[in-house]
Amino acid sequence: SGKITFLEALEGQIKFPLVELLDKAMAVGVLDKTNGCYSFSHDRLQEVAYKLMKPEDRCLYHFKYGVALVACTVECNGDEMLFTAIGQLNRGGPAAVQDAQQAAQISHLNLTAGRKAMANGDFTSAYTFFDNGISFLRRRHWKEHYDLSLNLFVSAAKCALFINNLVSLKYLSQQVLTFATTYEDKLEVLYITVLSLSSFAFPQAIDKAISVLSNIGEKISESYTESEIISSMEQTRAILEPYADENLFCHKPMEDRQLIMAMKFLATLELLTQMGRPALQPIVTIKMVQLSIKYGMSP
Repeated sequence: SGKITFLEALEGQIKFPLVELLDKAMAVGVLDKTNGCYSFSHDRLQEVAYKLMKPEDRCLYHFKYGVALVACTVECNGDEMLFTAIGQLNRGGPAAVQDAQQAAQISHLNLTAGRKAMANGDFTSAYTFFDNGISFLRRRHWKEHYDLSLNLFVSAAKCALFINNLVSLKYLSQQVLTFATTYEDKLEVLYITVLSLSSFAFPQAIDKAISVLSNIGEKISESYTESEIISSMEQTRAILEPYADENLFCHKPMEDRQLIMAMKFLATLELLTQMGRPALQPIVTIKMVQLSIKYGMSP
């Protein structure tokens, strides 16, 4: 089906009288039009019409319309048009792409659409966009389009966790761990790994979180004596003493990306240790408080 606003925008881009031809098809009963939207009068008609086209022609038409609709999104400025445009590009597929630059542009469009879908809470659609974005990446993409590749793989891994696609999650995470050039760039998928482990393997999740924190300079020992815990609590009380409650509410924000990730690991570790290793939980909480006072409140 197609809304007239979409079709008029598409007409302007491809310089072809689509609405006129659709009205003719409607006149002979092939199409219906309801509330400004065209649709086939029967699903079988759509199926037959589609099958009459050669597969390679279908891809090219989808891609052509997708390119035209992408240009329309600048004027229409709507997510629905963007999703429709990118959906057409994806149905065209990588085989319809003209060159490496265009392939990278389409990967970036899928990244944009996926992020919008994630913001709307639609993780299944978001994953599909990210997955398609990855499919348009060319060889050597980790070298030639590093940031784009990293963002697509990390975002797809997040969605894979939400939709419980553990096979894809493992593959996507491994790609980032293999090709990311800095440990900091690996932190997001390491955090996703901890979240995934926490659903079925508490001890491994705790060990993984502690290992990552140690690698970024926030060491937590495997065990503490009662006197060590009491000493840490007293130190923390002394740090907090100059701050009134209203000062804490207005405390500076944390800005360092690595520290923000450390706080995410610690917050998850605090929950995990409550249930799986309660002797460590006070130390984790204390470290979170100390880091917040020293470096600011984590977003």
